[in-house]
Amino acid sequence: MNIIIFSANIGHGHNLVAEATAEELRLAGHTVQQIDALEFVSPFLSKVLLESYLKLLRYTPNIYSRIYQWTEEPAFFDFSSIINNLFCNLFKKLLSQFKPDAIVCTHSFPAGFLSALKVKLDIDVPLFAVVTDFTVHYTYVHPAVNTYIIASPKLAYQLRHIGVEEHQIAPIGIPIRRRFSNPPSRAEARDALGLDNRPTLLLMGGGLGMGTPTEMVRVIDHYLEGQQLVAISGKNEVLYRELLASRFRNEVHIVGYVENVETYMAAADLLVTKPGGVTCAEALAIGLPMAVVSPIPGQEFRNASFLVEQQAAVQFDESFFAQKLVDLLADDLRLSSMSQLAKRLARPMAARHLVDLLQ
Repeated sequence: MNIIIFSANIGHGHNLVAEATAEELRLAGHTVQQIDALEFVSPFLSKVLLESYLKLLRYTPNIYSRIYQWTEEPAFFDFSSIINNLFCNLFKKLLSQFKPDAIVCTHSFPAGFLSALKVKLDIDVPLFAVVTDFTVHYTYVHPAVNTYIIASPKLAYQLRHIGVEEHQIAPIGIPIRRRFSNPPSRAEARDALGLDNRPTLLLMGGGLGMGTPTEMVRVIDHYLEGQQLVAISGKNEVLYRELLASRFRNEVHIVGYVENVETYMAAADLLVTKPGGVTCAEALAIGLPMAVVSPIPGQEFRNASFLVEQQAAVQFDESFFAQKLVDLLADDLRLSSMSQLAKRLARPMAARHLVDLLQ
């Protein structure tokens, strides 16, 4: 089979889901074309949108929250209005050259765009929309989408509520990389990373390194007694340098962007993270309890609410946050319960199941 996967470089998770799906497809012997839809349409537009997105989140998150709410209607944006002859010719040429048997979209923009193209060009190719959060935003929902991949059966009602047929809903989980289905043991992970065998707190802010400010690390470190802390700064070079220059009471391991996130998660007892959909799906696969912080207004607020409701995560208010976190790290019974509940939600084989759907 020939499969095209369209992603968009707005948020690191969409690309990770595309890569995880592509990996499984290639292992199954299929041919895959992986394309950033925004880059394909216009590299300049892609750069502007990414920079605008990051600035909105950093400086005016309330505006992003309003935009998210404004677009919370089925078919809010009519993609057919921007499908002009230039875009038609671009995509028609691509589709005629590659002749895909199915198209997978891991971001709402290409899902809407390709749905409109299917109608305009009268293309009879199955279109799969992969929702990369623990909620369903209606910018994913379009007339020519055949199947919606969602994180959990517990979210299917959101699609049924707006008239999506049951046979179009595939609650198989967020596709994540194969390595998360067979992580090392905690002892093996700590040994591989050179960590001591003692209670370990892992701090992450997603691939872009947002959500783990230096002051948060310092405050948590102040209340730790005998535990160790690992802070992953992702691609945030400023944060990485600030953390390296800081003095801590306890043993604090500072690392930048890493490829072996599953090993760090396997080594930890508790994860402090902003609740990006892919990061949370990966933590669930490990069975790692989460304390969610700094959620992006919109999808990450929804992710946090879902995971807290399912008791796989906690969300503390800012008052005495560090003290509550340290108390939780010392509560073996509660952490064990959260870990079991996380594993119930986990879908580590989602990428494999998506390949099965495509075949």
